[in-house]
Amino acid sequence: MAKSITKYIQNARQKALDRDAGADKLCNIYFSGTTYSLWKAAFQPTSKYSKGLVLDAGSGRGAWSGIITRNAIRESLDIAPKANEQVTWLADITDMPQVPTERYDATICHQVLEHVPNPSAAICELFRTLKKGGTLVISAPHLSRQHELPHDYFRFTPRGLESLLRNAGFEIETITIYGGILSFLHHQFATVLIGLTSIFRPLLVVSTILNAPLSLASAKVDRFLDRSGLLAVGIVAVAHKPTTIINE
Repeated sequence: MAKSITKYIQNARQKALDRDAGADKLCNIYFSGTTYSLWKAAFQPTSKYSKGLVLDAGSGRGAWSGIITRNAIRESLDIAPKANEQVTWLADITDMPQVPTERYDATICHQVLEHVPNPSAAICELFRTLKKGGTLVISAPHLSRQHELPHDYFRFTPRGLESLLRNAGFEIETITIYGGILSFLHHQFATVLIGLTSIFRPLLVVSTILNAPLSLASAKVDRFLDRSGLLAVGIVAVAHKPTTIINE
């Protein structure tokens, strides 16, 4: 019985995301304290650096395409795109030789790194395909339940993600934590509450509206209670490829 309910929630949520994939959709921003915190941390750098030709790396359903294409030309890459996403490159982010070196002015890579078995190789490929002076905006979870199984491999601390980026050759601009334990717990509650109503759009709208204050409250209380970010839900980093590469 429990397994069938869990399966129903998962399927209903996936269908809802297929209908409304955009990260800028209110039903996604306010889905939980976790999604709200991620949006607050990731929107500004994603929007700021989406200029010129941008790679949406591990684009999934194309959740960030609306933000990227406001001021940029977007190309996308994924090994298993979802919903109606038509990718430019059907490729593995850890090994994408078909993507030209130094092609992109910026790369956006949100919530992908935990799903690859070799995150260091992925970071190196993102570095290779960026132009000199190009920017990577990347986010990854620190506190999260298992998801997208069986392809869920890693969680990241700020220092761990920084180390991966520096080892690949990136210069770090910012590393920002987001969310906390209340956001994490609220995300589990929202997954059940909204998951049960997701298959019926009117109910989804109502449950999202009722749930939104809890999303805001959990995120705000987390910022107050855990200023050091020991229980952060995740990390957003902005890093640049140097304009001059040593030992070219």
